Amino acid sequence: MVKMSQMAKSLRTEQSSEVAGEQRSHPVVKPKPAGTLLILDEQNGRPHVLMGRRHKAHIFMPNVFVFPGGRVDRPDNHAPFHDDLTAPTLQRLMSTGLRSLATHRRARAFALAAIRETFEEVGMLIGEPPADKTTAANNAWTPFLEHGLVPDLKPLRYVARAVTPPGLIRRYDTRFFTVPRAAITLELPESPTDELSELSWIPLGHTDGYKVPNITKLVLDDVSARVAAEGSIQLRDDQPVPVYGFHHGRHRRHLA
Repeated sequence: MVKMSQMAKSLRTEQSSEVAGEQRSHPVVKPKPAGTLLILDEQNGRPHVLMGRRHKAHIFMPNVFVFPGGRVDRPDNHAPFHDDLTAPTLQRLMSTGLRSLATHRRARAFALAAIRETFEEVGMLIGEPPADKTTAANNAWTPFLEHGLVPDLKPLRYVARAVTPPGLIRRYDTRFFTVPRAAITLELPESPTDELSELSWIPLGHTDGYKVPNITKLVLDDVSARVAAEGSIQLRDDQPVPVYGFHHGRHRRHLA
């Protein structure tokens, strides 16, 4: 796992340099909830992860390689789904969040946002046909539902939480999930949006030559260690989760 000194140094570097184009703002900016998905695939006997380059016009972390994901929107709290997250995954999501988020519905919304954003940014759908053919419409999810699927949460594993340091105009409280590529039900020939470009399958833990935010590298290190220890890209759901944050002026990492 990542050492505290490495984490603190990396996050300080990211705050000062890797959010190029980011304007400093009030330190009281409240982090917005967000969900991110690491799609893992075995290629040539090695685990790989899907990443894409953020557009250079983005205010927050332009021109860097990231996982698909984004902010939790209100409709994510009410989106239909097929199978739920496993009970240990739901419980850990709630135990690593604020009390106001300690409900199944609001915890589940992080995973649903990660699935929705993955569809929008890379054109991959993780879902199953709905048991109820009269599933209620959900405007934010209509493009996903039009393919005859509802999200399937069961294969997702919660692997990390990270909160953007204060002092930036954009801050996120992000939950990171992994999912094996085998769980992808449908891959569209083109992504519905141009949020990410240069989609690449990158060997896990080998991002040399790619501009990657330091917090992303830290999460990749954690996931790489998990995959190596468990011997599978379908991770267990009963392991502690690293939480990266900023407390009393100091960066910190702890397991929860």
